[in-house]
Amino acid sequence: MSSDRVNPSAHGWGVAAFIIALAIIANVTAYSIHQATYLKPDAKTGATHGGK
Repeated sequence: MSSDRVNPSAHGWGVAAFIIALAIIANVTAYSIHQATYLKPDAKTGATHGGK
């Protein structure tokens, strides 16, 4: 067995920060796509009103 001491609070912070950054980027991307493409259910479109 190894006699090296392990400090559990010193490992994994880089990976955790990377995952948190990815989650934030994914949420911002999903929100921007939603804002650009969402139509309200009662929105009037040309296809539903004879193209006028």
